[in-house]
Amino acid sequence: MQAEQLPDPDKIAARGCGLCGEIAARELYNAADRLRNSPHLFVIAQCESCGVLRTLPEMSDEQLARFYPDDYWGEEPTHQWIVRSQTEKTSFVSGCGLAEGRILDVGCGSGFFLRALDPARWERFGVETGGPAARAANKALGEGSVFQGALQDGSFENATFDVITMWSALEHMNAPRAALIGARRLIKPKGSLIIQLPNADSYQLRWFKGDWFALDAPRHRYHFTPEHLNTLLAEAGFEIYKTSFASKAHNAHALRQSLKLQLKRRGYPSFALFYAAVPFIKPFDWFMSRVAGGATITLAARAV
Repeated sequence: MQAEQLPDPDKIAARGCGLCGEIAARELYNAADRLRNSPHLFVIAQCESCGVLRTLPEMSDEQLARFYPDDYWGEEPTHQWIVRSQTEKTSFVSGCGLAEGRILDVGCGSGFFLRALDPARWERFGVETGGPAARAANKALGEGSVFQGALQDGSFENATFDVITMWSALEHMNAPRAALIGARRLIKPKGSLIIQLPNADSYQLRWFKGDWFALDAPRHRYHFTPEHLNTLLAEAGFEIYKTSFASKAHNAHALRQSLKLQLKRRGYPSFALFYAAVPFIKPFDWFMSRVAGGATITLAARAV
């Protein structure tokens, strides 16, 4: 894939913070594109008003789309692999007492999570901005099941869904507040919104800063703490009723990749140290996640 250039700041109308609208932000550190789509560094900045972290420069959705390679969602796997890979998500859903109904997965990719659900219990729908992924999901779930575009642009009727999920999706959006307000409009009274994303208050971000794997600049536009999410969800009409900071799928993996990057920069002896540390990464992260903040937030919120 050809390396992408940063947008000309003079051609981008400044939107400011997608939570509070503030333009001013304090630069904290730089982050490289881990997928190497761009040779440039991106800035992780903190909003001067609400304190949320966001990735700069600002980009339109069309510009951001160029930073997603064609194989971002991977090759077409077997159904058995899909079910196994989605166990953490499906277990969280069932742990919330949610067993059936009409469900919408925002940022559904190729529809792996939806495909892992029992179609006899769930009426499955998705929203996905990427063309190839949306087409793959529609092919698997049935034409018309997945809308290609932003959640706000869909033609879903009000109070349509029992559950809306955003697995690794909200942090990719230029307008997270608008997305949550749109989700509230679509969820039935007392329906559930489930969100999973990186925890910007985790020990991993405090340690690795711009080298933290889960920053995933420039694709992740916002980096949320539990406090930010609680405020944002309350303002959108939701009340959180279940939260987890543990993730077998993400936490130790993010630690491993972040450590690998930092040690690699220090040369071969330090990089060799990485291989010696590998057996201890999972137990170390298990402990640190419980005493200093896990790298992933998974929460369920009820529409009120």
